[in-house]
Amino acid sequence: MNTTEATHGRSTRGDISTGWRGELTKILKEHAGVRMDGSVASFRTQELAASALFASFDKLSELGYKLQNPRNLGDRHVEVLVRAWHSQGKAVATMQNELSVLRKFSQWIGKKGMVRSLKNYLPAVPKEQLQRSSVASGSKSWSANGIDIDKKIAQADALNERFGLMLRLALAFGLRRKEVVMLRPWKCDHGEYLCIYANAGPKTGRARNIPIVNSYQREVLDFVKSRVLKGAAMGWKTTRRGSPADLQYQLKEYERYMEAVGITRREAGVSGHGLRAEFAENAAMTNPDYPFVPPTLGGMADQIPAEDLDLALSQVSEMLGHSRAGVTSSYYGQFKGFRRAPRKVSDEQRQACSARSRPGPRGVETPKPAEVRTSKAHAKVGLRRTDALLDIRQMDLPLKEPRCIF
Repeated sequence: MNTTEATHGRSTRGDISTGWRGELTKILKEHAGVRMDGSVASFRTQELAASALFASFDKLSELGYKLQNPRNLGDRHVEVLVRAWHSQGKAVATMQNELSVLRKFSQWIGKKGMVRSLKNYLPAVPKEQLQRSSVASGSKSWSANGIDIDKKIAQADALNERFGLMLRLALAFGLRRKEVVMLRPWKCDHGEYLCIYANAGPKTGRARNIPIVNSYQREVLDFVKSRVLKGAAMGWKTTRRGSPADLQYQLKEYERYMEAVGITRREAGVSGHGLRAEFAENAAMTNPDYPFVPPTLGGMADQIPAEDLDLALSQVSEMLGHSRAGVTSSYYGQFKGFRRAPRKVSDEQRQACSARSRPGPRGVETPKPAEVRTSKAHAKVGLRRTDALLDIRQMDLPLKEPRCIF
């Protein structure tokens, strides 16, 4: 059974090999494995495209548009879908993602350019309401949304001990779902930091070291190691039926347990990814050198000097596995009116720059361009990181509400 059939065969009514479902399966088999630039699409990309398309055609059928062949999809059908999504209160980002899938599908069936932008289908909606933003307007953390983290971890322990251990690690180190499933606690514990290897789940394969800066992180890691064999990964080795479990099964099992403890956007208003937001907020407020209150918790840009805030944002971003400090805005918001401090220039650099711009001394002939020796290219200088083990400072910071710091 192929991927599309395995994903959707049991969840849809009727025989997937007949009717519009069968034709859609054929189209997916022919096109979904190749990206628009000709490269090979990942399994997850294919699965997401298939899920979005089956959901869209199911929705059309529910709305009374029972297409016998998916190739008959027209602009009016897309408009009906968009209006239905908007009336259901779907997020702008979600609608744009689903439109993107339909746009690719329209090219597969020879109707390139048929799918228009979101604002074309919702002309009565103000444009500012249809703008996609990755900046968090409110806290995405569990505790800020009324979730008792200790209680959820206890529920997870009762369901599956390994899942409970994963939640502890996600909270203490801000790990992604894939990272926590693939983590080998004994191997990754380097004393002063937790090493996340490039082949162990990081986004884009970017390795990083997460400093262990407080006792909670050390206690969690030691507790997890006491429950896991040396060399073993956190993920489940076998399925519930006893067969070997691959990575896709482990990731879905993680999501199933997350739903079992009531962590869904529909039920709790947060997702499992909210533990990364929890970690980001905690890491900001417990920064050993430059603690600050993030915007989602009422922090202002002028609470510490701009150059210190810029550095602190970069440090949190590095711990989360991102290179750009601006990415942190998706976890705990963006400071209003904040302007990054200009890069500090040493006296030597300033003197060198001014010397090059200075005219030659009088009476000294300026050498011709051909006689000027070209210097070798400067070597690239990497960022040097220093990780210090410091205890959490007792800070008196203006918070909106009591917070659980790690």
